Amino acid sequence: MEKVRYEEMLPHEIVRRRAAFPAAFIPLGGLEWHGEHLAVGNDALKAWALCEMAARRSGGFAFPPLWYGELRFNALMEASHDPDGKIAGKMGFNPGKYTADHWAQTTEEQVAFYRKLVYHVLVQMNTLEMKAVCFLCGHYPIEGWAGPAAEEFNAKYPDTKAFAATEVGYGLSEEAAGGDHAAKWETSYLWYLRPDCVDMSVFRGREDEPLIGVAGEDPRTEASIEIGRRGAGLIADGMVAKARELIAQAS
Repeated sequence: MEKVRYEEMLPHEIVRRRAAFPAAFIPLGGLEWHGEHLAVGNDALKAWALCEMAARRSGGFAFPPLWYGELRFNALMEASHDPDGKIAGKMGFNPGKYTADHWAQTTEEQVAFYRKLVYHVLVQMNTLEMKAVCFLCGHYPIEGWAGPAAEEFNAKYPDTKAFAATEVGYGLSEEAAGGDHAAKWETSYLWYLRPDCVDMSVFRGREDEPLIGVAGEDPRTEASIEIGRRGAGLIADGMVAKARELIAQAS
């Protein structure tokens, strides 16, 4: 199979591929609780696999995911959505480390840091002569941080154009490619894209227990590999279409 990961290519492979389709697909994610049945790296893992799918379909490049830098005391399951401490208990975490006092940074300061990091990545893509950059925000709050960085970049660099969205933003049809947290959609995507990172058997004999840190339709009854397959295809096609649009806009 032809290589699509930029970091694995030889120089002549990069030059040839870039001449045909100079687009970078970059996954953005983090490390966060996604229920008892999904890998904690779900956000970047699903986005990475989708970026590789888009790169194969378009002839562009899949770049390594950005795992680090997102907020760690806000917009995070174990920090913002664990009032009864069940996630912390399962993971053996100290909830005191998920506070502004522990980080000595405000939410605004952490957002500003992440935006600078994304902007830096975009300038790097410009130096690599990419005409289009599609960020796939596997962790949904990242869209609100990466989007403004892409807009700032686009205003200054005419020869590379960038866009940032979640899978729903690329999916063309919310009915067939939706989003949630560790529920029907995210479980289905990862189940199809990385089945080695999904284990539904953890719920065996616990089918009626309340789910911890899951937001959306119950994955135990609603998720499936087939739903993930159909949704992933739509998302990848949407990313390819956006990349073509961005290439056409770049001067």
